[in-house]
Amino acid sequence: MQEQERAFGALFVREAMGRATEELAEPPGLTAGAVREGRRRRLRARLAVGGAAACTAALAATGLAALPGPAGGGGPAPLQVAAAPAASPRVFPTTTVVPTASPDPSASGPAVPEAERLRIEDFRQRSANVLHDLLPAEVGSISLLSDHVSDYLGESPQGDLLLRLSVRPHTDGGPPDGPCTNTPIGQEVWVKNSVCKRVRLTDTLTGTAWRAVDSDGLTTTSVSFRLGGSDAYVGIMPYGRNRLSSPVPVDQVVAFAQQPRVMALLDEGDRHPVEEAQLSGPAYEE
Repeated sequence: MQEQERAFGALFVREAMGRATEELAEPPGLTAGAVREGRRRRLRARLAVGGAAACTAALAATGLAALPGPAGGGGPAPLQVAAAPAASPRVFPTTTVVPTASPDPSASGPAVPEAERLRIEDFRQRSANVLHDLLPAEVGSISLLSDHVSDYLGESPQGDLLLRLSVRPHTDGGPPDGPCTNTPIGQEVWVKNSVCKRVRLTDTLTGTAWRAVDSDGLTTTSVSFRLGGSDAYVGIMPYGRNRLSSPVPVDQVVAFAQQPRVMALLDEGDRHPVEEAQLSGPAYEE
């Protein structure tokens, strides 16, 4: 602190002496030239400092003037930061699985036109994106299961899950109605180790939610409902050799199905089908 005070005092004395000597007549000889050079340097230094300050003030004023003001006046608006460019769409990989039974070549369907294949692939990628964004992290990393439009694989260190997001054209020959069909909303009905209940998804749409326990004590949680002319199903179930119980409770599965992004996808699948009507889901080797 004392050194700073001494430096400040020396600078003050130097400036005062400089101002006093500027008014004196130049001495003869070499000394006069040195005095003139000193005066020029001091003048150039003052002009440089003053010019920098003026430029800074001008730039600040110009920047403030360029900012858009609020509609009612009252000063400049806050600086608007441009939004970052949108990230590239996420692409989920496709996993190939081996069916439980060898497919019957005579029962294979016709080849799908390329434009239709691309449409279905786009639908599946967007569905996987919704599963990734809206389901809890416990379901693990998500990939598409080959040849099964409605099915996705969830892999985590804890185990593997089958995630099903299905919307199929309704058929009268479909699975029979369950024990919760005509029960009051929210009333649970036990069937052995499983339980179902009717739930309300929207003001006009109801469905049936299930918490089913298999012979190994592993849990599947799901909700199914009619949507337009289709049967919609959202389910999370154990899968493969490293099977895991669904980490998503029934009420969270229902809440997932209620999300606008999910409903929009299911509604799109109802209006522009991506699946064929069938009586039962595909089987996988475990």
